[in-house]
Amino acid sequence: MVADPLLDRLIDSRYEVVERVARGGMATVYKARDRRLDRVVALKLMHPHLADSPDFVARFRREARAAARLSNPGVVAVYDQGSIDGVAYLVMEFVDGTNLRDLLEAGPVSVKEALGLTAQILRPLAAAHRAGLVHRDIKPENVLLPADGSVAKVADFGLARAVTEVTQTTTGNVLGTVAYLAPELMTTGSSTPRADVYSVGIILFELLTGHQPFTADSPIQIAFQNVHEDVPAPSTRVPDMPAEVDRLVAQMTARDPQARLEDGDTALTRLRQVAASLSDAELAVHLGGGTGTVAAQEVLAANAAAASAAVSATPATAQEAAAPHAGLRTVSVPIGSIGPGPADGVTTMLPRGQAPQADGNETVVLSPLPRFLSRRALLVGAGVVLLGGGATTWYFTMGPGRTVTVPDTTGMSEDQAREVVQAVRLTWGPVTKAFSDTVPEGAVISTEPGAGSGAQVGSEVSATISRGIEKKIVPDLTNMTQAQAAQALEDAGLSLGAVTQEYSPTVKEGLVASSSPAAGASIDHSSAVAIVVSKGRQPARVPEVKGKTLQEATAMLTAAGLKVGATTEEYSDTVESGKVVSSDPEAGSGGHYAGEEVSLKLSKGPEMVTVPNVTGKSRDEAVSALEAAGLKADVSNVLGGLIDSVRSTDPEAGTSVRKGSTVKVSVW
Repeated sequence: MVADPLLDRLIDSRYEVVERVARGGMATVYKARDRRLDRVVALKLMHPHLADSPDFVARFRREARAAARLSNPGVVAVYDQGSIDGVAYLVMEFVDGTNLRDLLEAGPVSVKEALGLTAQILRPLAAAHRAGLVHRDIKPENVLLPADGSVAKVADFGLARAVTEVTQTTTGNVLGTVAYLAPELMTTGSSTPRADVYSVGIILFELLTGHQPFTADSPIQIAFQNVHEDVPAPSTRVPDMPAEVDRLVAQMTARDPQARLEDGDTALTRLRQVAASLSDAELAVHLGGGTGTVAAQEVLAANAAAASAAVSATPATAQEAAAPHAGLRTVSVPIGSIGPGPADGVTTMLPRGQAPQADGNETVVLSPLPRFLSRRALLVGAGVVLLGGGATTWYFTMGPGRTVTVPDTTGMSEDQAREVVQAVRLTWGPVTKAFSDTVPEGAVISTEPGAGSGAQVGSEVSATISRGIEKKIVPDLTNMTQAQAAQALEDAGLSLGAVTQEYSPTVKEGLVASSSPAAGASIDHSSAVAIVVSKGRQPARVPEVKGKTLQEATAMLTAAGLKVGATTEEYSDTVESGKVVSSDPEAGSGGHYAGEEVSLKLSKGPEMVTVPNVTGKSRDEAVSALEAAGLKADVSNVLGGLIDSVRSTDPEAGTSVRKGSTVKVSVW
């Protein structure tokens, strides 16, 4: 076995690594000594292969920041952070003891012990919620039970984020242990303090019953049950469970987040109300009659004062500290040392003063039989035992008590699955229907008991049949803001997809112009809806089209996002006939938008007039006639113009000339 190279190493000239404590999927935890402050600490080192992942590095840093924001005895403190050869590490409070998972493996605890442990989890969570943090990964492995009997501590705030940052996951991935995840975390990714309350409610159920509420062959099946099934009442597994405890679990684990207790403070207050309303007999209710191992009893005894203080919201009194088992020795129980006893539901009694063997094995001493038992009595007893054993063997191997394996009917039609189940002498039970993204409509998603489980002949197998992929209708998002559109999609069970921006002639800037798929479309619930957000009306500038043909001007205006409006014609001495004389609005003017119309004036060429016949008219009459025709007169007198009669014009009468042209007039 290769030695750990970090052992005995001095980190940052301060932390001397003593031993490796645990190794997880993200980091390895070492016990170390802080030479500067002369104290034992825990050094949490990220696995080197994760050092290049920004997500994991961010989670490490987030854990340090989250713990730094909280000052609570129920939170594992983070003292320092740094890096070794480019690999991030945290220096944390070292908690000498076990965790809640190890305690749960010993079996259920009493109502009083369960409420006490749960209250200790809710107190630091309430502080986190008040600080605006959501833990997001509450599970028994993250609840540490110090061996000195001090308050339980919540660890691993690596997934914690500010409430404003976790209304939805950024990548669609959901981190955490699936059995304890709130339904909304798996369906929408949204996370609030209510999600932490759900996780603690599952832990409370497990403390009371010894089992998680949902079990299956794969995590995806457990997730499916979390989303589609209510957590059963603890009284369904513990007959004498008080109704108030059932209601508390239901309020903490409601599938609808709005129906759930809203945060750690609210849940803790409700728990204390329940504890105060229960009698001593109700607080003592316990499935199995006792905790499974001596080690578990010692852990609970050490924690009794802290549990009492957490439930009562006051420091533990001397009387509370002297609870059952209070006289037992407080020990440090290594992780994994707490396990089931010799047999489920059986408490092994040891003689006063006798301790378990050092190797963990028990020595059972059988007293000799009383002398008054005769040989005949022994023979009769042996016969009874043999007969009973034979009957028992027949009952469980060939008779109605025989156990068969539940067949795997996943993906089969209901008729096929019924035949397969009945073929192994099991009874086809009630059918429920649920949506599934992976199992075709009409096929079996799962059965209860699950495939591969053992079931007595004739027992009932119920099935969940697929309704196919759940469909949702795209809502009309037009004229909403982006935030309003995202909320409308979330309310409709859909998610927001790509967001693009485009100009719109009809929708105001900042509002949704369209969606894809369009409003009213029926799509898979897991589909994302893309939206186009309006940039408002597109600005446009009128191009210079003077001197262009109508076709050329139309192309230029279209390219600029404008339209050709009314066209008129006028005479022009400067612009060739058929070409643009001017535009309205004028070229280069601003303040216009795409889609507006531009009016054009087209040239008819120069205006032509006919030179009138003014021969024989007086000088003044000729000039007036020419000017009336739009011409100019250039008069020249012959012989002084004594006769005052027009002799001729140049151009001569009847000639077509441009309007405004000059006509030479000769006057006698």
